Amino acid sequence: MGLGVQRSLGFKGQHHIVKKQTMELLYYIGGILSVGITYAIFLLRRNQSHYHDALARLQSFQNISSIRNGDVKDKIDELTEYTKDIKSKMKKDQYSSVSETNNRIGELNKMASAMNIKITQNQKILETNISRTSTEINTMKNTLKQLGQNPDFIR
Repeated sequence: MGLGVQRSLGFKGQHHIVKKQTMELLYYIGGILSVGITYAIFLLRRNQSHYHDALARLQSFQNISSIRNGDVKDKIDELTEYTKDIKSKMKKDQYSSVSETNNRIGELNKMASAMNIKITQNQKILETNISRTSTEINTMKNTLKQLGQNPDFIR
C-alpha cells in the first residue's frame, strides 16, 4: 500500500471514531432530556392533582357551610315567627297566660343563645378550613410558578 492510501484509511478510521463518540454523546443527552421531561410531567400532573383535590375540598366546605347557613336561617325564621306570634297574643290579651309567655320567651332566649354559639363555632371552623385550603392552593401555585420559571428543569 502506498502512503496516500494509508493516510486516507487512518483519516476514515478517526472519522468513524468521532462519529461514534458524537452519536454516543447525542444518545446520552437525549436520555437525560427524556428523563427530565418525564419527571417534569410527573411533577406537574401530581401538583395538578393536589390542586384539584384542594379545590374539591374547598367546594365541599363551602357546600356544607351553605347548607348549615340555610338551616340556621330557617331556624331563625321559625324563631322570629314564633316571637311575632307571642307578641301578637300579648297585644290581644296582655293579662292572660303571662307566665306561659314568659316561659316561652325564656326558652326562645336559650335556643337563640345555643344557636349563636353553634354559629360562632361553625364560623371558626369554616374560617380555619378556608385559610388552610387557601394556603395549600397558594403553595401549589408557587410550586407550579417555580417549575415554569426554572429554565434548567424544562429545557
